[in-house]
Amino acid sequence: MPPTSIHSRPENTVLAFALALAGMTAFTPVFAAGKIADGLLPVAVLVWLRFLGGAMTIVGYGAVRRVPVFSRLSPLWKLHLMRAFCGVGGLACTIYAASILPLADATAIGLTKGIIAIALAGVILKEMITGRHWLAGGLCAIGAYLVVRAANNAEGGTSLALDGIIAALFAAVFMACEALIMRYIAQREDTVTILAYVNVFASVILTAPVLWLISAQDISWNSLLVFAWLGPVAIIGQSLNISAYRRAGAATLAPIYYGSVVLAAIFAYVFWGEIPSPLAAVGACLIILGGVVLSVPLTAGKGRKPV
Repeated sequence: MPPTSIHSRPENTVLAFALALAGMTAFTPVFAAGKIADGLLPVAVLVWLRFLGGAMTIVGYGAVRRVPVFSRLSPLWKLHLMRAFCGVGGLACTIYAASILPLADATAIGLTKGIIAIALAGVILKEMITGRHWLAGGLCAIGAYLVVRAANNAEGGTSLALDGIIAALFAAVFMACEALIMRYIAQREDTVTILAYVNVFASVILTAPVLWLISAQDISWNSLLVFAWLGPVAIIGQSLNISAYRRAGAATLAPIYYGSVVLAAIFAYVFWGEIPSPLAAVGACLIILGGVVLSVPLTAGKGRKPV
C-alpha cells in the first residue's frame, strides 16, 4: 500500500514522464562533464564539484525560503547516506565511462539500469510488474543496443574499451539502487530535505580526498570555477526526478529513462558534430515506442492499482 504522506502525489504517468524527460535533459551535460573537461580535471574532482555545488545551492535555497532542513535529524538519514554513496558511485562511473567511450555508447550501456530497476522494484518495493513493463523495457533495450552499434560503425568498428564498459555497467547498478531509494524517500520527505541530505553527505564523503588530490596534482582553482555550474544544474535535474518519482513507480519510470540515449545523441551532435546514422534513428524510434507502449494504456483509463 502507498504510504500516507503529504509528500506523496496521485499517480500521473504522463506528468511523471514529462518531469523525468526534463530531469534527463538537465543531467545530460553533467554526465558528459568528463568529455567536456577533456582531461582538464580528474573524474573525482568533477564529481566533488557537482555535489559540493549542489549542497551549497540547496542549503542556500533552504535558508532563503526558511526551510528547517537541519533543525532535526531525518529519521531516514541512513537511506540518505546510502543514496549518497550510490549517487557518488553512479556519477563517477558514468563520467569516467563517457570520457573514454563515445557519449551515446556510454549512455546506452548505462541504460541497463532500467532492466535492473524493474526487477528490483518488483522484488524489494513489491511494485506490480506487468507484461507491458517488460515489453516496454525490451523495446527500449533493443533500441539502445542499435544506437550503440550505430556509434561503433561510425567509429570504424573500433571495439569499446573494456574498462569503459565495466564502468558503465557499474554505473547502471548504482543508479538502479539509487532509483529505488529515491522512490521510497520521495513519498515521505520534502524535496529540499532530500536534496540537502544527499548533496551534503556526498560532498562530505569526497571533500578530504579530493582536496588532497587537488593539492597533489597542483590543480588550478580557476579550472575548478569553470565547472561551478555542475552543482546548480544537477539540483534542477534532481528536483525534477524526485517530482517524477512522487507520481509514478520505479518500474513505470525505468523504461522512459531510456530516452536519455536520444538526448545524449543530440548533445553529442551539437557539441562534437556526431551525426546519427539510420541505424541510430531506428534505435531511437524503438526507444520512443517503448514509452508509448507503457503510457497509452494508463492514459486510456486502464490504470493499475497503486502499490
